[in-house]
Amino acid sequence: MSFWDNTLLVGCRDCGVLVLHPATCHTTTPPDEASEEFIAAFWRFVADHQSHAITWLQRHGTEVASDRALWDPMATITFEATDGHQVYLVNGGRAAVEEPRIYRFAPGTLDVTNSEILIDDRDLRRGLDVTFYPHALRLTKLDRFVSVVRDVVSHLNPDALTVAFDDAEDPAVSVARMPDETYQELLARCAEIFDPSEFDTLTKFLQSNRYEDGLLALRVRREYRALPA
Repeated sequence: MSFWDNTLLVGCRDCGVLVLHPATCHTTTPPDEASEEFIAAFWRFVADHQSHAITWLQRHGTEVASDRALWDPMATITFEATDGHQVYLVNGGRAAVEEPRIYRFAPGTLDVTNSEILIDDRDLRRGLDVTFYPHALRLTKLDRFVSVVRDVVSHLNPDALTVAFDDAEDPAVSVARMPDETYQELLARCAEIFDPSEFDTLTKFLQSNRYEDGLLALRVRREYRALPA
C-alpha cells in the first residue's frame, strides 16, 4: 500500500502539518524496521503537538497530483483531505532522500483542468500484425482499425471510467479497461473492415486485449491545478 492509499490522517491546525495514522498502513508481523520507524514517527508527532489544536482527517476523492513518477522518493504529492466540514489540500515532499516526507495542509481543492483518453496506436498495429502472422494485413485495414478504435473511444467521458491502476512512470496517467458497450461497438464496426476469413482471428485478438492489461487499455491523462480556498 502506498501513502496516497491511506485514508486516516492526524493534523495540527496550529502548525499546518499532518501525519499518516499507523492504523491505515500495512505493517509486517512482527514489525520490520520501516514499520517501527513509521510508528515511532507518528508518536513523535503526537508528542510534539500534544498541546496544539489536533484534528482528524480522511482522504477526499481519489485524485493525486505528482511532480515526478510515483515511485520516486523525491516526488512531491498533492491530494485532498477533509475533516468532514472543509476540504484541504495536502502537500507531501522531502528536501533530501534520507529525510522523512513532511505533509502540510491548508484549505483548498485539487481541480482537474483537462482529461483525455489515449490509445497506443503503435502497439495496436504491432499486436495485430503479430496476431495475423505469417499472413500480412493490408496497411489500409490497419489504418481503418486504428481509426475505428479512436472513434469509439472518443465518445467516452474520461472521468466516468473506473481506474484500474496508475501508471508508475507517469503520475498524470491512469489505466482503465474499455467498457463493455464500447467493446461491443468496436467489435461490430470491425465486421465492416475485416473479411469473414479474418474475423475469427481478429475476435480472439480483441478478446485477449480488452482489459486493463491489454492493448485496448485506455490511458487517461489528467492535468491538475491546486486551488487555495
